[in-house]
Amino acid sequence: MKKVVLTTGLVLFSALSSGTSLNALAPVRLSVSAQSYDPRLFGIWEVHTVVIDSDCKYVKEGLKSTSKLSFHLVNGKLVPKWYNHDWDLVANRLFKLNDDNKLLWVRENKLQRGKHLWVAKSTDIFNIQNRDYITAESDVEQYLNGRYTGDYKTISYLKKL
Repeated sequence: MKKVVLTTGLVLFSALSSGTSLNALAPVRLSVSAQSYDPRLFGIWEVHTVVIDSDCKYVKEGLKSTSKLSFHLVNGKLVPKWYNHDWDLVANRLFKLNDDNKLLWVRENKLQRGKHLWVAKSTDIFNIQNRDYITAESDVEQYLNGRYTGDYKTISYLKKL
């Protein structure tokens, strides 16, 4: 698998349909000030994710999943909550706005199944396309019972519910 170094030059793509008006293509502007976050960002999003590259034997390229993600303010900070098949958020090390109005989220999730403890360390970059559509690219390191099992890359399409 080709390693990707996350920099401000990371290429993200959009999959907007061809019939979208120019007004709908205008980016949602975000600001460091909690009062100026665009309220259209808040709420619940349906997330469709596809694994686009993998060197982890437990996660195959082409694997698809659906989950939900919500964004809300807590004590003036933008906070995400991810709902996905019994995975629990255990570390939310960094969630901030990049200079280019993209959201960067570095997180750790765990899943306990019997004697198996799965941990996924993820770096996600959200590219806000418009008020109802976001794309996200993620790099994930997977661990089983403390042992590294490989990494994989996903692309997600978020649609506002």
